Amino acid sequence: MLKRPFLIFIFFISSHFIPAQTEDLGSWLTFSVDKGIFGKFSFNFDQELRLKDNITNVNLLYTNLGITYKFNKYFRIAGVYRFIDKHKGDDTYGIRNRFYTDLIFKYKIGKISLGYRARLQAEYRKSGYYSTLGNMPEVFLRNLFKVSYKINDKWSPYVATELRWQLQNPRLPWGNGFDRTRFYAGMDYTINDKLSTGAYFLLQKEWNVNDPQTLYIIGLEFGISID
Repeated sequence: MLKRPFLIFIFFISSHFIPAQTEDLGSWLTFSVDKGIFGKFSFNFDQELRLKDNITNVNLLYTNLGITYKFNKYFRIAGVYRFIDKHKGDDTYGIRNRFYTDLIFKYKIGKISLGYRARLQAEYRKSGYYSTLGNMPEVFLRNLFKVSYKINDKWSPYVATELRWQLQNPRLPWGNGFDRTRFYAGMDYTINDKLSTGAYFLLQKEWNVNDPQTLYIIGLEFGISID
């Protein structure tokens, strides 16, 4: 019964070692704030800068504004708006608006935490894009699986993988299919009950595009939690 899932897993892992047409080293720098509002609701803010071209040029800058509702210690749901200022191939920048909903599950077994996040997102290209398809969104379903281990009250290493499925892209002639895979390995550090930081390495591979790219990302995160 495990044969098929195992073969699929091996396929995704091995595909990252097949040479891509292009490769790049980048860095993602993230600042986050979580603020309890009332009851089980919290406000979420994220600011991220992404660098590309061997960490020499800006790829994009985004701002997240969202609300999270915590059902219980296992389930949460979030609604988020993301404003994106993204570099284009002609050395100009274009504005994108993204809306997404997350369903988040987390379960602890001793010092091990198992996590899953399902994200349904729609992204619209606006200022700086002149295609007649600008009002037609790109729609994706993203599935993230994460396993972390709590060494002590400070350190928590983790590994994760994300599979992104394309549901709609009006700019591509082919139909639905896998769009991108990601593999993470990182470490979170809790400074105190309000401050945290972390670092990770991410390997990303594109699918079903004319010029597939493999990205190697070094990520740094800093978060503030306010009751």
